[in-house]
Amino acid sequence: MSGPALFFALIRWDFLRELRRKEIVLNMSLFAVLMLTIAQLGTSGDSVAMKNVGPVFFWMAIVFTGTVGLGQSFAAEREGGRLTGVQLAPIDLGVFYLAKVAATWEYLMLMSIALLGIYMLFFNFMRWDLIPSLLCAIGVFTLGYSGAGIILSSMTTALRGGGEIVLRILILPLMVPVILLTLMVSQATFGEQVAGGILGPPLALWKYALTVLSLDAIYLTTGYLVFPKIIEE
Repeated sequence: MSGPALFFALIRWDFLRELRRKEIVLNMSLFAVLMLTIAQLGTSGDSVAMKNVGPVFFWMAIVFTGTVGLGQSFAAEREGGRLTGVQLAPIDLGVFYLAKVAATWEYLMLMSIALLGIYMLFFNFMRWDLIPSLLCAIGVFTLGYSGAGIILSSMTTALRGGGEIVLRILILPLMVPVILLTLMVSQATFGEQVAGGILGPPLALWKYALTVLSLDAIYLTTGYLVFPKIIEE
C-alpha cells in the first residue's frame, strides 16, 4: 500500500473505531447536552444572559467533551498492543500521528456540529447566515485541539488510573490562547458581547482563522516531531 493510501486508510480505520466505541460516544453526548441544558435553564427568560452565556457554554461543551474522548484515544492501542505493531511496521510514526489527528478532528467536528444543532434549539439561535462562520471557527479550533490532545493523550495513557485527570490538567492551560481567541470571535459571530466584554473587542473571523491556524501549525509540527520519541519510550 502506497504512502497516501496508507495514510487515508489509517484515518478511516481510526475514525470508524471511534464511532464504534458506543460508551464513549454516549458519555460525550450526555455530558455536552447536560452542560447546555444547565446553561439554558440557568438563563431561561433572560434574553441578554442567554446571548452572553450561551456561546461560552457552547465552547466549553466542545472542550470538555473533546477531553473525554481524547482521554481514551490511546487506551485501546496500548492495551491491545497495536502501538507495538505500528512501531514494527514500515510506517513513519509522524505520519501515524497526523492520521490519528485527522481522524480525531473528523470525530470532534461531527460532535461539534451536533452540539451546534442542540445549541440552536436550546437558545433559539436561528441565524443561518452565521453557520458557515461558526463551522470555520469550530474547524480551526478542533484541529489544534486534536493535535495537542493526541500528544498529551499518548503521554498520559501509561499513567494508570490518573491519566485522564492529568490530560485535563495539561490540555486546558495549553489551549488557553486558542480558547480565548475562540470566545473573542464568538462576540463577532454571535453578534453579542461575551462574558460582559471582558475579553476585549470582537475579533474578525479572518484574523481569528489566521491566528489559530498559526497556533495549529505549531501544535502539529511539534507533535509530528516529538510523537515518535514518546511512542518509542
